[in-house]
Amino acid sequence: MTRELVQCVGERRAPVIIGSGILDSVAARVRTMNGGVDPTKVLIVCDGAVDATWGQVVADSFSASHATRGQDQAPRSAVDVTRLTLHASEANKSIESWQKILAAAIEGNLDRKSLIVAVGGGIVTDLAGFAAASYLRGIQWLTLPTTLLGMVDAALGGKTGINLSLGGGALGKNLAGAFWPPSAVICDVATLSTLPVRDFRAGLAECFKHAMIADASIESLLATAATSYTSREAGEQWRLIDLVARSAAVKLAIVARDPREQHERMVLNLGHTFAHAIESQLSDEVLHGEAVALGLVAASFASAASGRMTLEQARSVRARLAALGFAVQLPRAIAMKKLENAAGFDKKRVGKALTLVLPLGDGGAQIVHGADGELLRAGFAAIGAVDGE
Repeated sequence: MTRELVQCVGERRAPVIIGSGILDSVAARVRTMNGGVDPTKVLIVCDGAVDATWGQVVADSFSASHATRGQDQAPRSAVDVTRLTLHASEANKSIESWQKILAAAIEGNLDRKSLIVAVGGGIVTDLAGFAAASYLRGIQWLTLPTTLLGMVDAALGGKTGINLSLGGGALGKNLAGAFWPPSAVICDVATLSTLPVRDFRAGLAECFKHAMIADASIESLLATAATSYTSREAGEQWRLIDLVARSAAVKLAIVARDPREQHERMVLNLGHTFAHAIESQLSDEVLHGEAVALGLVAASFASAASGRMTLEQARSVRARLAALGFAVQLPRAIAMKKLENAAGFDKKRVGKALTLVLPLGDGGAQIVHGADGELLRAGFAAIGAVDGE
C-alpha cells in the first residue's frame, strides 16, 4: 500500500515514497536505491519525541538488515549506526544544534559514502539536511518525516536551514541554509497515529495552502483527516496516503519548474511572510502550521485590500480555517511595528522592497514584488495586531 512520486530539483531526481508500515524496511530500500551497496556509516538524527518509537524502528531496520545474509551472499558486516536525539523547537533550530550534528558526524567517523538520516518533523529535517549539506561539503541524506507538516512540506523541495537570532528574543526563520535535496523521502503515515491532535492539525495548514494554490479538491479531505488520523484501519491509512500524495504533488510540481526559487516557487510561501513574522514573536506559543494558518488569513485580507479577492472571499478563508480548528486571531496582542520589522527580515525581500504572495479570488496566488506596506499592515490588522511599537 504505497504511492511513489518523484522529486526533481534541478538535475537531481529522488523518490518520494508514501505508504503505511514501511519504516521497518528503510535499510533495504536504501540498499536498493544505492544499487545494492550499503552506506559505510549511518548517523540517525531523531526528534526526541519519537526516538524511543519510530527512531528505534529505523535503527532496528539497519541492524536487522546488516545482520542477515542472502542465499548466495556472504554475511554483511554491520554498518556503524550513530544516533543523536534533539529536542525539536524553533529556538533549538539553531547554530548550536547544527554544530551538535556535525560533532556527532565527526565522532561517528562519517565519510563521503556515509548517510545522515532525519527522523522527525520539519525542524529535525531542516537541521539534519543542513548538516548533510555542510559536512565534507555535502554527503547523502535521507528524510523520514513523522509529522504531516514534514511529509507535505518540510521534507520536500531540497531546502535546509536554521534560524538566526534577530535580538531581543526574536528569531529569523531559516536565514542560514542551503539547497541540498535528500536522496529519498520516505513517508510512513502510520507514524501520524501517534501525533497529538494539535501537531497533526498543524500540518493541515500546509495542505490547505496547497489547495488554495493549485488543487482545491484537497480541501475536501481535510476535515475527515482531522478526525480519523489516529485510526490504523486500512481504509483510513489509504486516505492519509492519498492526502499526503496529493498535497505533496502540488509542491513537487512547482519545485520541478523552479528548483532555486527564482520565480514561481515563491507561491509556496503563501501566508509565510506573515507566519514567519508571527513565529518570530511567538515561537514558544504557536506551532509553525498554526502560524501558517494565521498567515493565510492575513494574506487573504491583504489580498482583499489590494482588490485581488473580495472581502467575502477573505472571510470565507478565515471561516474554513476556523472550522478545521485553527485560531484565526493572534493569541495575544502584538504591536504592529514589531511584526512589520520581523517581516522585513523575510527571505523574499530584495533590497528594501517587500515581496508578498497573495491569494486570488478564483484560485491560485500571485507574487507581488515591491508590495505596498499598507497591504502588510492590513493583513496583520485582520488577525489582531495592535498599533504601537
